[in-house]
Amino acid sequence: MVRSRLSSSPNPLLLEGGEDSKLPSAPRREGLGEVGRWLLAALFVLVGFPALAQTPPTWDEKNWNPKAADGDIVMPMPCGGRMVFRTVETPTGDGSSGPLDDRQVTLGITDPETDYIEHSRKDYLAGGLTSRDGRRQFLIGKYEVTADQYAAVMTEQCPVPAAAGRLPQVNLSWYDATNFAERYTEWLLQHAKGTLPRQGDTTAFLRLPTEAEWEYAARGGTAVSESDFRARTFPAPDGIEAYAWVDGPRSADGQLRPVGLLKPNPLGLYDVLGNAAEWVLEPYRLVRVARLHGQAGGQIARGGDFRTAGGRLRSSLRVEIPPFDPATGKATRLPTIGLRLVVSAPVSASLARIDALRAAFAAIEKGRAGETDPLDLLSRLAEESTDPDTRRAVEAIAQALTTERTARDEADARSAKSAIYAAATMIRSIRDLDRRLGPVKARWELAEKTRSQNPADADEWKTLYDSTQQALDISKRAYRDILVQTADDYDAARLAKARDVLVAEFEAQGLPSFVRFAKLFVAQVTDYAKTRRDDDAGWYRQLVE
Repeated sequence: MVRSRLSSSPNPLLLEGGEDSKLPSAPRREGLGEVGRWLLAALFVLVGFPALAQTPPTWDEKNWNPKAADGDIVMPMPCGGRMVFRTVETPTGDGSSGPLDDRQVTLGITDPETDYIEHSRKDYLAGGLTSRDGRRQFLIGKYEVTADQYAAVMTEQCPVPAAAGRLPQVNLSWYDATNFAERYTEWLLQHAKGTLPRQGDTTAFLRLPTEAEWEYAARGGTAVSESDFRARTFPAPDGIEAYAWVDGPRSADGQLRPVGLLKPNPLGLYDVLGNAAEWVLEPYRLVRVARLHGQAGGQIARGGDFRTAGGRLRSSLRVEIPPFDPATGKATRLPTIGLRLVVSAPVSASLARIDALRAAFAAIEKGRAGETDPLDLLSRLAEESTDPDTRRAVEAIAQALTTERTARDEADARSAKSAIYAAATMIRSIRDLDRRLGPVKARWELAEKTRSQNPADADEWKTLYDSTQQALDISKRAYRDILVQTADDYDAARLAKARDVLVAEFEAQGLPSFVRFAKLFVAQVTDYAKTRRDDDAGWYRQLVE
């Protein structure tokens, strides 16, 4: 997706039943004359957007998009401001369920200290927008809403863009945040028609993200591998302090920081962890082993803030905030919590979509009604039949189904065996690269000491070291992906049976190291399946011992 520009680029989201829309510049107010400006100001006050009464100052791009990038979607704001969004894809499988297709994701993390709050669990997600080529997606703010952006919508005076205005807007309640989304949507509908995408017969709107939307985007969505998605944070090769403002003198140092100064997550979102925590849409619930608990509580702040220690920062971090402060008698407002908006759309976007939803549900329900084991049904039918020909026909069908099921089970067994074989091969590759890396690094460091005499030799060893390290990193990530996917696809009994078959084959081939690798892999998969706790460092130590 190319970077959108307000003045000319079409909205990249062509939605069901809609057409490409333009992202227009903020309304012009020049040439009205003094009386005209006063009349326009009075009109804007009456419709509830008092900040529009002033001639807006020019906002430099650094005030609303300090790290411009391809794929940015820019929307206008009152007072000449702008807000930038990023697209979050939510691929939903094979399309067999039509509009009821959604994406299963694993949220949370397994940690005895926080399991009752953040325990790993399955959830389901589907973007409320549909692209030109039929992909489900939603838009989410590239940055936390800044003080200037908030003031442009909510205050009577247009803010003068300044450095302080680039700080995240904090000290606002959950109700303030939802009110901001409401008023910004109203302004776009009234003063920038065509900016918000259309979905069928309806128009998209702004709101707070759901917990699933927020965590899915924070983890990196489809921009990361499944194992990286389930990790404690999104991939941060330069250390978390290069991506998030956290507690400490080398990072936030106890102060809120302007948006967009650090590196983004894999989806191009800035400050999604640290800096200001962010309100989400739904109320807080505890976790009751693999699902949310039934009691709904206060509001939720996600992502940690500038006072959170780097070692405690995680994509699953969620904190309950009481909605009201008894000491003040008002809604809770904290200097550590801000917001980030999403763009979504109503589910029932048109009569045609309602018909499609009804048909999709009926198809799924019909499929579920037939989930009784067909072999049991055929067995009962054969027993109850008094006609010999009918009984023989039913028994033949049952035999065919038994044969098909056996073939499928055998295919699953072969697949599990292949996964273990691939992992064992990957372990050997990791061990070889790990052993090679040390000597190569030593030769490179030695060559660096004599670089002035032979720079080509130093460059050659540096290139070899970098390529070896890169190959090792790729192999480790691939192994981690195989481990996580195998834990999802096969139960312990299936894996143990496949392991035993493969071990016997390795022993017959005189490959004792592969016997050990196969056993180690299955042990790590089994442990992960029980705990759902990533242990990259521990796994790696075991692999290279």
